[in-house]
Amino acid sequence: MEEEPKRRQFLKGDRTIWAMVFILCAISLVEVFSASSRLTFGKSSYLTPIISHTLHMCLGLGLMYVLHLLHYKWYKVIPIILVPLSIILLGYLAVISRNSAGAERWIDIGFMNLQPSELGKVAVIMSVAFWLSKLKADDPLSQSGTFWKILVLTGLVCFLIFGENLSTAILLAAVVFVMMILGGIAARRMLVLSAVVAGFAIFAVAFMLMVPAQTIRDSKIIPERATTWQARLLDFFQPGSDGKPSAYDFAREVAPDKPQETHANLAIATSNFIGKLPGNSDERDYLQEASCDFIYAIIIEELGMLGGVAVMLVYLIILYRVGRIATRCKEKYPAYLAMGLGMLLGLQAFINMSVAVGLFPVTGQPLPLISKGGTSVLMTSFCIGILLGISNTLDREEAGEQALGTEHAMPEPIDGGESFD
Repeated sequence: MEEEPKRRQFLKGDRTIWAMVFILCAISLVEVFSASSRLTFGKSSYLTPIISHTLHMCLGLGLMYVLHLLHYKWYKVIPIILVPLSIILLGYLAVISRNSAGAERWIDIGFMNLQPSELGKVAVIMSVAFWLSKLKADDPLSQSGTFWKILVLTGLVCFLIFGENLSTAILLAAVVFVMMILGGIAARRMLVLSAVVAGFAIFAVAFMLMVPAQTIRDSKIIPERATTWQARLLDFFQPGSDGKPSAYDFAREVAPDKPQETHANLAIATSNFIGKLPGNSDERDYLQEASCDFIYAIIIEELGMLGGVAVMLVYLIILYRVGRIATRCKEKYPAYLAMGLGMLLGLQAFINMSVAVGLFPVTGQPLPLISKGGTSVLMTSFCIGILLGISNTLDREEAGEQALGTEHAMPEPIDGGESFD
């Protein structure tokens, strides 16, 4: 009889993902500390932001560790709690935002500011993965029921989110759309949905580019942040100015968000191959969101193009490993869940980096596991913990099958079934 191993692995699941997580956390601690000078200006301690960020990161790693030990079947229970909770919190946030000059994104719960949109997008993706796993592609009733359940839940959550965070609503809708295609929703339904969404998007962008900001501001049915969206679109599509008053100039007066693109571009332009080294950024004092939305620009400024490419490669490696996890799954639910969460993290990282280098209009998407932000760090850790949990479960199942087949062939099922699943 073989001896039982004296030492069990502390970190289970995909070791490569674990390694990439620790690399991102290390970069985050260094760069958030460096980029937080604006947050500490005039305050008693320059250590407060990094201490808060470190605590959130430790909580996130603890959550990640607990989740990665669970069998993925237990993840089906989470949306039962998370979906109604996120809808209630988003509804509450919409109510308290009505009298605000701008939409509120956070709810103060004492020890941190909770961002319900982060909960909502994860809850929707987990629910969609479960419904798609139950879909019978050849059954019209199953097709119809699954399609409308996904559409209603996603539409409701996106509607509650878009007033305070339009980019998150668009990101969530895009991920769910791809999941529906991969999950077997009928092509006819997806084509109709694509046409409706494309038509609405074209109309919305044209409306923002053509209608005066004052008209938008005076409207009682358009969210107050619409003037900010308009200013960012105009800033992206019409970056130049001929000195004459324009809708863009007026939008800047109505939604006076300080443009950050120039300082982000300066941070990148004044960098070199190896950068100015950590702590030597010049643009962090001018970027309003240097430690969150524009931290990738600070990374490039301090770590150079080498650091910027390295961070991008880390996310690509995580995406590749998530793809490997999904292809190993024998059941639909963990495969769809891994694909959905992987796309969410990958698209969020891509959008953040694209904004920093000027490829996208300014959004509020943080860089996963790097940007400062309590809810973002915790929910990103939540997603990665689930991905590692799926990987860990697959490893255990494969190890069990190999043990059964070491000396003897796999026995036939005694009930005449096709498998032991």
